[in-house]
Amino acid sequence: MKKVIAVVSLSLLAASAFAGKPGGHPGGHDDDKDTGPAIYLDGKTVQVTSLSWSAVSNKASSGGDARQNISSNTGNVNVGAALTQMTFGKLAYIGNKAESGGDARQNLATNVGKVDIAKQLTQVVALKGSAVMNHASSGSSAVQNISTNNGCQTCQ
Repeated sequence: MKKVIAVVSLSLLAASAFAGKPGGHPGGHDDDKDTGPAIYLDGKTVQVTSLSWSAVSNKASSGGDARQNISSNTGNVNVGAALTQMTFGKLAYIGNKAESGGDARQNLATNVGKVDIAKQLTQVVALKGSAVMNHASSGSSAVQNISTNNGCQTCQ
């Protein structure tokens, strides 16, 4: 039980890094408003997701969007200090699916959008006995990024 609580707490802590006021950084950075809110990582940042005997699943249909970001940042990403992004999985399923004109976008330990890296960046995805799947059918699209940086500003 203690392990479950620790994993959930760690996951919530990692997810809290994504919370923020829409429309930009409250610190006064206003550039690149046309591509959405900016993420400025000016202090050492660690984003960790650890999954064990777990499933993370996301699905879009009828023109909807399924966006799944695990240990990732999307939008205008500016890394001004050391950033570490890690996703660990043991006997885990991570899936994203789009049907009937939907879009599935899945990112693990990734920065997507307008990415500017000025300092050290470490990205790790380590999986054992796990599956990562991204599926599209019936006129849908699927984009998947694992331990990478993607400058596609429409793939967020």
